[in-house]
Amino acid sequence: MNMGVRHHIRVLVIDDDPSICKTVGLLLEDHGYSPRTYDDPDEAITAADKESFQIALIDLRMPKMDGVEVVERLKQIDERMSCIIMTAYPDLDSATETMRRGTCDYIAKPFKQEDLINSIERACHRMGIIYTDEGELNRLIGQRIRSHRLAQNLTLRQLSDRTDLTTSQLSQVELGKNAASIWALARISNSLGLQVSELLTGL
Repeated sequence: MNMGVRHHIRVLVIDDDPSICKTVGLLLEDHGYSPRTYDDPDEAITAADKESFQIALIDLRMPKMDGVEVVERLKQIDERMSCIIMTAYPDLDSATETMRRGTCDYIAKPFKQEDLINSIERACHRMGIIYTDEGELNRLIGQRIRSHRLAQNLTLRQLSDRTDLTTSQLSQVELGKNAASIWALARISNSLGLQVSELLTGL
């Protein structure tokens, strides 16, 4: 596996079996992703309504709500989210139905760890959200900060006055030469009237 940057990729894991949630969550963390696991689909949908997730791993058969309905609800919240169905009961009808509702992949349980990771990798590459290195991510964040600053007709000096960062520090961040700390990103985004997530969404 290439060592792309993945810690910004948030994965929603929904399975009524807590042990599967835990296993999949740890596996994703080991591969650099940021998972959130839920054994209750209603709680997962509430979380997706409040936070941004790029990928969802969803069990097809759950007592409270089946995977097809979960996919529909998640797509209503964010149609860009890639949904991957996990099921111990693979059959053509359910695969066809979930694909029609907007899933991008289908994994039969029990799955090999590499199959699950490969499925997520494919989804990430389709969405263009894996980078080859940290430098590329820094460059893209810097570009976004610069475009927001220019759109507001702010000079580096004016942004510096608002953020307590030096113009040199800001310039290095905008050029992607230095990684901005979370603290610095929070100061910059606040000064531009943005949430930190708005600077990172889609990157």
